[in-house]
Order: sequence, then C-alpha cells, then structure tokens
Amino acid sequence: MVGDFKPEWLEQKDADGISMRLAMQQAEFKVADIAQLKRRPEDYLGFIEIHIEQGPVLNELDIPLGVVTSINGSVRFVGEVSGMASHAGTTPMDRRRDAATAVAELTLYVEKRALQDADTCVGTVGQLQVPNGSVNVVPGRCQFSLDLRATTNAKRDALMQDVLAELQAICERRGLHYTIEETMRASAAPSNPVWQTRWEKAVQSLGVPVFHLPSGAGHDAMKLHEIMPQAMLFVRGQNAGISHNPLESTTSDDMQLAIDACMHLLGNVIP
Repeated sequence: MVGDFKPEWLEQKDADGISMRLAMQQAEFKVADIAQLKRRPEDYLGFIEIHIEQGPVLNELDIPLGVVTSINGSVRFVGEVSGMASHAGTTPMDRRRDAATAVAELTLYVEKRALQDADTCVGTVGQLQVPNGSVNVVPGRCQFSLDLRATTNAKRDALMQDVLAELQAICERRGLHYTIEETMRASAAPSNPVWQTRWEKAVQSLGVPVFHLPSGAGHDAMKLHEIMPQAMLFVRGQNAGISHNPLESTTSDDMQLAIDACMHLLGNVIP
C-alpha cells in the first residue's frame, strides 16, 4: 500500500522449498497486481487503527481503552555461533568451544541490558536451535534470533550496538566465531498530534478515562506512518493482557466502546 514491496521477496522459499511467487500463484493471486495496490497519500486524510493492546497495562489499571502515543522502533537479526562439536563425556570443561553456552550468555545479557532501560527497551531471543544436536555432544553450532525494540530509534540503536558488541566479546573470549544478519528494521512511529487528540476527545466523549501508552508491538499504522498521519486506539485485553497465545481475548463491551469512539472520531472528521 505504501509502494515498498520488494520484488526479491517473491523468490524467498519456505522450509519446503516453495517460493512466495509459487504460493501466490497456487492461491490464484496475481503478482502483477501488487504494484497497483500503492495508495496516493493525497487521497487520504490519515490512517486510524484499533487493536487489542497485546499487553497487561490497561487490564491492570481496569481501563477499557488506551490512546497510543507512539509505536516502538525495532530491529531483528538471525545469527549463528560456531565452535567445535566434541564428546560430552571426554571434553574437559575448560577446553570446550560450546556454541550453545555462548548464545545462552548472550541471551542473559540481552535481558540484563534491556532491563537497564526497562521503561523504553525490550529484547528477546525467541529462537534457539542446535543443528544435529545430541544429548552426549558439546554443541558445535547454535542458531538464534534477536528482536530488539525501543520507544525511539536512538534508544533502539543504542541497545543494538551494546548487544552486538557483547556478542563479539563473548565469542572472542570463548574462542568462537559468529555470523549475524539483520532481517528487519522499523523506525519508531509517533502518533500524529492532531489525530491523537481526536482519539482523546472520542474516548472522553464516552465518559472513559483518557489514558496514554506506547505500543511495544508493530502494527499496520507503523507502515502507513511513512506516507500519511496515523494514530491508534488500544482495547483492553483479558487474562492479564496476554497475546500471541490462545488465551488472548477481549470483551464485547470493550469492543463496543472502541466502535463508539471510532464513530465519534469519524463523525467529527468526515462531513
């Protein structure tokens, strides 16, 4: 929609060797139509989005709606640490080149470093694999993912630089090698002040407290932000706001409040 689709993505293959291009063709999608989806910013007043919070804040405060101030910036990597696979019983502890313990050390550092700026930063190692691993073999390789986010690009980049420096230091100290590849980077997306104010007035019109919070998750608005003003409204999540989990839920009452707020906003923008 913003004209940022990269043709090389069509050649990416999944674990079964099926390319995106082939999968789209099998689903009867027309690759040639992608370019036609690009929108002209001048045709739009802005972009608004309503989304479940995907976090615990509104639930803990017992507030049904939240006005989003900004969407956090993020950067993602995939990496691999390489050492030497060796016998788990006969390789002394002080002679091991264990790739998995190095990544474990990095994982703990990511947690420690993000906690230093807990109000603005989060860091996650969500994937760990030891290729051809065995119960009686010291891991010679360990693959991992890295997801770093922060409220501003500057905070994100500072977190990233510290984590990458620590990865290098860990591997040098342990006599290991590593590779790291950046797979995604997204800039922080502050809400447009005018549209944020419209959400505030809409929430206030319902007699609901106006509460502000940032979004730690990425959203469509983050991308549309590149070409037009955007602002978001969060709806309270149940079960302590858990997300990416079957327990993720909200209530029909809270959803109705979000609908009412949206209609109020539109009624004051569109003649």
